[in-house]
Amino acid sequence: MTDNTQLTNRLFWFISVPIVLVWIASASLMIWQSVVNGVTIVENQTMVLAIIGGPALLIITNILDLYKQETTTDIQNMTPNYDLQSELAKIQLAHDLERKKAQHEHEMLMERTQRHTDISEEEQ
Repeated sequence: MTDNTQLTNRLFWFISVPIVLVWIASASLMIWQSVVNGVTIVENQTMVLAIIGGPALLIITNILDLYKQETTTDIQNMTPNYDLQSELAKIQLAHDLERKKAQHEHEMLMERTQRHTDISEEEQ
């Protein structure tokens, strides 16, 4: 991973996730208090939730877009390597088969030559 990707990952996990969790927790607490305890949500609480939520959503949206772009780039960078490695494996397999075939043909030729030499020596 590049330094830029690591920075984005840190921003994502240490800034965006806690902001979202705090925002969800505070909203859930306000809703729970209003439903279970019958506490009315006053306008001030709604404003605090909106003040926290508005910038949090903008920050999170930007960081998520950046995170998505970088992961897409990483995936695209991995794909050619896989294709190249697959092609290289096919070429190596074909080369090994061709080499073994040539070696076999050579051994057969040597055997025939040896038999021919042995027969020639017996005749003399």
